[in-house]
Amino acid sequence: MTKANITIGSVVLSPEMKLYELIDAAPVLLSIFSRLNIRLPFGDISIDEMCRRDGYSTELFIELCAIHIDPRYRPNEEQLTENMLPEVIGYLRASHRYYAEHMLPHTARHLEDILKHCDELSERVLRHFYSDYVRYITAHFDEEEREIFSLLDSSTASSANFAIFDMPHADIDDRSNDIASLILKSLPEAAPTPLRCAMLQDVYELRDDLRRHSSIETYLLRPLVVKFLKRA
Repeated sequence: MTKANITIGSVVLSPEMKLYELIDAAPVLLSIFSRLNIRLPFGDISIDEMCRRDGYSTELFIELCAIHIDPRYRPNEEQLTENMLPEVIGYLRASHRYYAEHMLPHTARHLEDILKHCDELSERVLRHFYSDYVRYITAHFDEEEREIFSLLDSSTASSANFAIFDMPHADIDDRSNDIASLILKSLPEAAPTPLRCAMLQDVYELRDDLRRHSSIETYLLRPLVVKFLKRA
């Protein structure tokens, strides 16, 4: 895959782009640096310099940035190379940890702040919805690890169950929207608006990031696995 530029809206992603310019143009990309544990400060280094320093594929990093900026972006499958597969799996696993260790606990803290202002019934309903939401997400991650990622690490890659990618993310969307609707429509007026907005922001941010996660699985991981299996 050649180090070509990718244009997403007004953002031109290129290997020569400075990292501070990248983050200033698309702050949503900060989460990539968090989940990959890429060290700061950056100084004036470029995307390519950072990737070579930390051992990442420049081309794949730019593809990940493009999907995070716009989940509708579709990589050119002909430009994807098999040696990207371990790095994509590593990124998806890092994302699972990022959700479990950062995003979900952060949302839970905002939930507890809201519950202090709720009556007993509202507290029970909201806690049930959120607990069910977390269980569903974590169960889906566990299934991906067991049925896909662990098999791709072994000699049984052809047994990977890619049907997992198809429906559960739509279900996660629905559950995210159910929680948002409950916070917007049904909680008592005693629950302060700033607390509602903080949790809503968390729920929508997680929903949107999971959509990006799904796009990475569908449009990066799946075609790479197809190429890997053809070679095998």
